[in-house]
Amino acid sequence: MRRRENPLDELLTFGGRVPSAVGALVALLVLSSLAGALQPWLRAAAVLVPGAVWAGQLWRVVSYPFFESDPLSLVFGGLMLFWFGRDLSYAWGARRFLLTFLAFTAAAGVVTCLVARVWPVVWVHPYLGIWPVVDALVVAWAMIFPDRQILLYFALPVSGNTLLYLTIGGTLLYAVFGGLAAFVPHLAAEGMMLILARGYSLRGFWQTMRIRSQERRARRRAKHLKVVGKESEPPRWMN
Repeated sequence: MRRRENPLDELLTFGGRVPSAVGALVALLVLSSLAGALQPWLRAAAVLVPGAVWAGQLWRVVSYPFFESDPLSLVFGGLMLFWFGRDLSYAWGARRFLLTFLAFTAAAGVVTCLVARVWPVVWVHPYLGIWPVVDALVVAWAMIFPDRQILLYFALPVSGNTLLYLTIGGTLLYAVFGGLAAFVPHLAAEGMMLILARGYSLRGFWQTMRIRSQERRARRRAKHLKVVGKESEPPRWMN
């Protein structure tokens, strides 16, 4: 007997074109952005303003990527999440993909708030939109699929390796012309994804430090020991 398809699952997968985890994020982005356009107070409450976060409004660290303020950013942000999120969800699994999305959302927000403590411009700057997290996902995709080609802007064929340089270089270029303070979350998310995708992690760093510490202690304990050569006389207890 053929199993009946869940209408909600069919809707979230866009007719089977993407995993439901990706479809749910795209749907949330679209619905939240529309709600924010109709109710500006809702969008204003979601904006990442480091000064407000330090004042106790902690939800802003994770709410900012789900709202876009203009249709063009919404369309292209959703498309980028649709295209690259699909492959990453298949490569990582739905659970890891969602956790990575949320973790990089929060991590980029936290880093921005920490930078704001020493940079007054960042303290009052409003950050809104999915692009910091999308940039990180594009970096991950480019490093997982370095030889795969896509059509950039539906016209220019580029490989994953080329896309990696274009993404980071493009962010730096925008930062030069638009002001570095406006792109702190983008650069933070991209930098953290570069570190993570190359296999570095806090756990790995901690384990490396532990191994090196144990090696140093072993060398200190062995300083009083003397290497016995073949020409030396055997110990008396061996006679």
